[in-house]
Amino acid sequence: MSVRVTRRIRRILWPEQEPELADAGRAGEIVIARGRLFVATLLALPGIITWLRSPGQLQGPIGIALALVATVVGFPILRRAHRGEGGTWLGLSSVILDVSLVTMYQLLLMLSGDAESALHSRITFTLYTLAITVSALRYDGRLVRIAGVIAVSEYLGLIAWANATHHVFDADGHRILGSGLRSQMEYSIILLTATALAAVIVDRAQVLRLSGIRDPLTRLANRGYFHERAHQELTRTARTGRPSAIAMLDIDHFKLVNDAHGHAAGDLVLRKFASVLRGTMRASDLVARLGGEEFAVLLPETSLENARIKLESIRATLRDTHVSLPSGATVQVTFSAGIAAWPDDGTGVLKLLQVADDRLLAGKRAGRNVVVAAG
Repeated sequence: MSVRVTRRIRRILWPEQEPELADAGRAGEIVIARGRLFVATLLALPGIITWLRSPGQLQGPIGIALALVATVVGFPILRRAHRGEGGTWLGLSSVILDVSLVTMYQLLLMLSGDAESALHSRITFTLYTLAITVSALRYDGRLVRIAGVIAVSEYLGLIAWANATHHVFDADGHRILGSGLRSQMEYSIILLTATALAAVIVDRAQVLRLSGIRDPLTRLANRGYFHERAHQELTRTARTGRPSAIAMLDIDHFKLVNDAHGHAAGDLVLRKFASVLRGTMRASDLVARLGGEEFAVLLPETSLENARIKLESIRATLRDTHVSLPSGATVQVTFSAGIAAWPDDGTGVLKLLQVADDRLLAGKRAGRNVVVAAG
């Protein structure tokens, strides 16, 4: 199998997530982590009551034990989510945890001899549905679908295991304890339906989210989202102590392109410039169009000197790039840039942007097509 085919299959099975959705996903992960601890507390209370009323029943101790597991594992997940660590893998681990805790509760009930409660519990079925539904808060349709597949697979696996060990179904598929096999299949269909609906909600939410934070012409982040993300990143930078840089970029003599070739040609130059910027940045970097021919770049965990080297490399790339216009003419694109770094040039977003803008203006006065990192 060729590398191209392998990549195509991977894109179909595991499509790339838009970087701008990562922040919304992290915020959703925090909400889910807090909700997990809240639900664990609520589930522990009836377990304690059941245990006190009927010490001989195992439902109480099992519920308390799983609530403790969810709490012990849930706090590190909440801490990592607050720090913005883990990314997709943290969400995937959380999905597996939430679904598997419900399955573990059913399994322990079966092992205690209470197969009826395990296979016909409304609470556990509701928790399966809840685990699938709340996964939509991560803004990642992949995780929603994984939650649904895992829930149904584990649920059907429990039924098969229960039938093999406890013989809960007869030869005709009728339930010896309570309802028949048909009810279990209906439960599975409901879980799959909940998965499909949650996936549709996520897909729609992604479209709305991206339309609100992207510049429609260049598909880069807009000014509002850049400020929001830069503030979050600088807060994280202050906690870790690692350097970060912000750069302001301006296309040289852009007005001349509009005047000589028309605004359609100017839009083409803007899109080409945005494409080069986007293609040369890391996934953790953020490129935004602030307005007109003015752009900004956020470079987390990057020193002033490394940011300068990066932008000089982009400047050299553009110097050798010519944009072909519909009229048949070609335009060479150059830009000027000013860079500011945390904490030497400031600790707030507005201060760093001001310093970067001052250095950008100094570069323009010096003749343009230059990157200024000091001044």
